[in-house]
Amino acid sequence: MNPVLSIIIPTYKRQDSLERLLKALVAQKGVDAEIIVVDQNAPGYLDGVILPGVQRLVLSSPNASDARNQGFLRSKGEYVLFVDDDLIPTEDFCAEALAIFGLHPSIGGFSPLVYNAEGQQLALQQIGSKKITSLKEDPRIFSITDTISATLFFRRSYYIQTGGFDPLLFDFAKTAEDQEFFLRMLMKGLPFYYVPLVEIYHDEGVAGGCELRTEDYWRTREKCMKSWAYRRRIHHSPPGALSLGDVFQLARSGFLNKEVLLSGAKEISRQVRLLFSSVKASKAYLRSRQDYYLPAAKMDHLSHS
Repeated sequence: MNPVLSIIIPTYKRQDSLERLLKALVAQKGVDAEIIVVDQNAPGYLDGVILPGVQRLVLSSPNASDARNQGFLRSKGEYVLFVDDDLIPTEDFCAEALAIFGLHPSIGGFSPLVYNAEGQQLALQQIGSKKITSLKEDPRIFSITDTISATLFFRRSYYIQTGGFDPLLFDFAKTAEDQEFFLRMLMKGLPFYYVPLVEIYHDEGVAGGCELRTEDYWRTREKCMKSWAYRRRIHHSPPGALSLGDVFQLARSGFLNKEVLLSGAKEISRQVRLLFSSVKASKAYLRSRQDYYLPAAKMDHLSHS
């Protein structure tokens, strides 16, 4: 009996690309799969889009972290795939991914090569800076520490060890939950791999989804700064505080860098105000949620879910 792959698709404000993805997943060869769509839309938005046999889990409000965690908790498969709703897999995509797990028992989680209209070669070049060490058994596979989240494969037991994604961070900042997730994996000593031998196409022309693609610079900047301050607080020991080192690193990210310092006094002033308002807001948000957080290396959002 083949192992079951649970395919979890968080979706928001997309219909056509989701239907296209579902058709491609239903047609996958050589895989026993359960497909779970985590619907974060208004009631009725996906009526007629969900194919027969596909499970539908409805969330009351959009939250990328909670969508992944809730989809995982609903699933039953030995292996798990988190995939965004604007990707297009080949018919052998899932079988090729499961073969990697079979060949390499040491791999608990990995990302395939995700490429766009500019092609596979550019995607490989862009990921080159994230390479750490090659897998001994296959030098074409290597561990990474930077953020990749459009397509993620996990052994079920391995994802449980990660503690899942942080829904409170997403609720607060609406971004960077994937960055915090990978940093926490490092703290837990859980390596994550990049496998260019398996490929999937990312259709970046699809509307909807992440608001950061369509919002103006300052709104995007605000979300990023809020997420930086929040992440520093919850990764502090004890969680919630900020050290002088944290404040300095936040200042470097916010305005003590070449790009901002060369932009003029008006923009520098706005970046400073934005960063310090994010520091203040993150403190206020966490005040009533302090009991939720353990030291980052022990955090388990799945049990909270």
